[in-house]
Amino acid sequence: MPVYNLEFQTQVNVSPQVVYEHLSDPHHFVGLQPLLTHVDAVQFGENNGNRTVSYETVEAFRGLGIILYRNRIRVQTVFTDPPRQFDTVVHSFPNITLNVKYTFTPQEGGVLIKESMQIQVHAWLKGFVLSEAQKAQTTVLENLKKRMESRI
Repeated sequence: MPVYNLEFQTQVNVSPQVVYEHLSDPHHFVGLQPLLTHVDAVQFGENNGNRTVSYETVEAFRGLGIILYRNRIRVQTVFTDPPRQFDTVVHSFPNITLNVKYTFTPQEGGVLIKESMQIQVHAWLKGFVLSEAQKAQTTVLENLKKRMESRI
């Protein structure tokens, strides 16, 4: 199955630790990611000495203001290098996998957040999935910046 790469970044005027801790709680993605309606089945654990969190969430795809499809997805995050990096794997129907690396680089007055994403998806779904991922992740970083900076 083909793999497609996307990358996003934003500067946020708070410390890397503050943003990292905020994103360590999956419930905080509701309101950041425009498709997510809720998070459940949250389980914290450990893998090879790293903290982990696994959870499920639902993406609501809308058309003409009505929900046309609810997509349940499974997510596992490994906090590989707190507060500088964590890696997330997302499994979605139909056989879509996202491998996402978030890096948090200290900058003067804040943090540069970079999101590198590899998406495995059937070629016939490429256009829709890449378009939705582009819109969703751009909005995630915009909303995160607003949320974090409004707390200053």
